Amino acid sequence: MNTSTGFGGLEMNLLKLARAFSKRGLEIHIVCKVDSRFAQQLNGEYPTLFLTKTRKYFDFANARKIVSYAKRQGIQTVFSVYRPDLDVLAWSKKFYSPLRIIHQQHMQIGIAKKGIFQRMRYSAVDHWLAPLEFLKNEVIEKTVVPADKISVVPIGLDTLYFTNSLITKSDARTFFSLPQDVFLLGVIGRIDEKKGQLFVLKALKELRDKGENVYVLIVGEPTIDDEQTSSYYNEILNYIELNKLSKYVHLRPFTKETINFYKAVDICVMSSEGETYGMVTIEAMLSKAPVIGTNTVGTPEVLEFGKLGKLFNYNDVESLIKAYAEMRSALETNSWNLDVIQKNAAERFSIEKEVAGIMQVLKN
Repeated sequence: MNTSTGFGGLEMNLLKLARAFSKRGLEIHIVCKVDSRFAQQLNGEYPTLFLTKTRKYFDFANARKIVSYAKRQGIQTVFSVYRPDLDVLAWSKKFYSPLRIIHQQHMQIGIAKKGIFQRMRYSAVDHWLAPLEFLKNEVIEKTVVPADKISVVPIGLDTLYFTNSLITKSDARTFFSLPQDVFLLGVIGRIDEKKGQLFVLKALKELRDKGENVYVLIVGEPTIDDEQTSSYYNEILNYIELNKLSKYVHLRPFTKETINFYKAVDICVMSSEGETYGMVTIEAMLSKAPVIGTNTVGTPEVLEFGKLGKLFNYNDVESLIKAYAEMRSALETNSWNLDVIQKNAAERFSIEKEVAGIMQVLKN
């Protein structure tokens, strides 16, 4: 079930899981909002219950629709990824007690969720899937979900897409129309203040002022019709012009062929204020792109607290420069084993491992 209206990482992961479960012989049905971008991606692939008007709270009408559909189809397990859906699912379970709810966490909990209605919502969850240990601990601290109902199951990727790629650095730089013989830092993701692109450019300026021959590739775009991200993008353009960095900064629109980004860069910079999980970090490791990332939220655990990538403080230019210098030195002295890091990531973050973990929960 997913009633979100967008189509991003959460929605892509859910479809990827649905297909993986189908291959395992499970019968998959989808519950989603009609005319949503997620619904448009289904293409009739699965039997689907379309909901029209949804309410944030007390959505009894849709709860009854879900229960009616589940009874007709003989369904007892609902897999949820979009946290707002927990309210209508809690009511569904009140109307139909055999229903089992498994929720896969994609975002941090934030403030404590222990009010009377929040307790009802979270206590209705039969099993909670946290992708990282620190997220499991946060759920225990801030909700009523008990520890024995929480499993740490990392969200998986199609690891072979990255590990089996034959694209060379030269190919990737040609793809982006980049110079071949430069040392390149890369940032990929939506152009947004919380993603930290401007912070990376400030570090670039200091590095070049110190004589470092380094360039930056930024792949991404501001959100359409979003004044805040558009304003931030203009701030980036103004900073580049004001500091005469246009020769050293390459801005490119988002591409679905992300493997080219990881192959093009010499160091992947995860500069976000905080990534709950950090798919970019995992994809970089799978592509054997060295990573330096902010020491916040999920990134430290993904990078095994500095063993698989260098960490720096968010919005701290000097800290980023230090991490860059350490990584570049390790690369130049061949003391950074990218093969081992790739193997580690492939073992921890494969779709096969995720599906196996969820299947074990289903069996239990």
